[in-house]
Amino acid sequence: MTEWTPVALDAKMFQNVDETALKRAHATLENGFVTETKGFSRFPGIEEFASLPGEGQIYVHKWREDMVAVGQSGRILEIGEDGSKIDRTGASLAGGLRPTFAKSKDYLLMAAGAAILGYDGKTTFPLSDDAPNATHVGEIDGIVIANERDSERFYYSAPAAVRSWDPLDVLTAAGSADNATALIVTPFRELLVGGPESVEQYERLTSGDPPFFRRWSVGDGIQHPYTLCFADNAAWGVNAESEMVRLSGQISAAKSDDIGLTLKNVTDWRDAWASEVKIKGQSFIALMLPHATSPYDTEGLGLLFDYRARRWTSLYSWDNQQGRPSFYPMWSFASVWNRQFVGGVDKIYRVTNDSHWIAGNTTRLLLRTAHLSDEGERRIDNLRLRIKRGVGSNTAAPSIRVRCNRDNNGFTPWAQKSLGKAGDRSMFVEFGGFGCATSWQFEIDVTDDCPVEIAGLDVQQTRLG
Repeated sequence: MTEWTPVALDAKMFQNVDETALKRAHATLENGFVTETKGFSRFPGIEEFASLPGEGQIYVHKWREDMVAVGQSGRILEIGEDGSKIDRTGASLAGGLRPTFAKSKDYLLMAAGAAILGYDGKTTFPLSDDAPNATHVGEIDGIVIANERDSERFYYSAPAAVRSWDPLDVLTAAGSADNATALIVTPFRELLVGGPESVEQYERLTSGDPPFFRRWSVGDGIQHPYTLCFADNAAWGVNAESEMVRLSGQISAAKSDDIGLTLKNVTDWRDAWASEVKIKGQSFIALMLPHATSPYDTEGLGLLFDYRARRWTSLYSWDNQQGRPSFYPMWSFASVWNRQFVGGVDKIYRVTNDSHWIAGNTTRLLLRTAHLSDEGERRIDNLRLRIKRGVGSNTAAPSIRVRCNRDNNGFTPWAQKSLGKAGDRSMFVEFGGFGCATSWQFEIDVTDDCPVEIAGLDVQQTRLG
């Protein structure tokens, strides 16, 4: 009997078992994500917005209606809507670490392991000679809080006087005998102070000194300080077990079980960071590991977590010389002027739906299913995609490819079909038969510069025997 059988596109990416043993979920999702309608959509591209030669890694941040960019050199630049730049460096940001930012009424505050800087829209300056050398900085009700580098202490400024610091205005994170290496202020006006072994929450007192009291402590720590971020009404970070955990109240829960082996295999966590990223109407947490070894034996690994649907996906660029995926060039992310921007190396990029390549270079969308199986042998007579077409120009059409791995004996040659020139309205693409087998693994890829919106995947099969 011949019948059409749907293949679920909304399955999770599951990399916690060897791929040959995977019977459900997806083995790989790259540069795409599952939509709220259970389809599959390509991640938008990025194009060059501003060139900052010699600045190295660029950290972008919004302050008021401006974009501020901090280079690895420590210079502070104001970036205009047209990509122009003005050097605002009165004092360089020292310390050599990833910058953290906070906003007071009058200043943008920055710390990177040495003196805290303030920025008033005109120039940067040391905030106070009495403030600690800090890696993290935050602000609550006109009080600036900063951890002291390589210690368990964190200091706070005088209320409504962020440039006035008393050396006696200090608290100690005492939940565990570890240093206070991370600090954020949540939208709920909570102060979270983290170390490798614990996270403590401090609440603001309406009167008295000190102005904070410790409310609770969590046994899970933040092993990699710059992965501490806030999203979905909770704090997130990577603990000592290489798990991405969600911290809410005194409860911590691992949310990276689906990619547990991928994170466990990371041996180099240098410069790892995480941040909420909102793109294309979707909300993600980006977990970027610039020095991790990817499954393709290249340096750098990017992961996106759809925290509403609890799904992970991978984010890659492409190495044209080696012909394989490479690190997605994102060192920071910011939304400014109702647009999204990525800080790269010597460049700032703008997220764009006009192109789906990375800074003009080829980018591959890839979906690889599990080894789908049913009782008995079957013949695949046809495979069809319901997909958005007409995404080409008036003279050229991009292509999509499908291939099949039967009984894990290796993939067939690619079957390639057109996605249609501009104006093509037909939404179904058929790829023909793929032979006989007991288990099936399908791979879909697109490398042309075009949007991809897949609404359905069906196989027409005949049961044998």
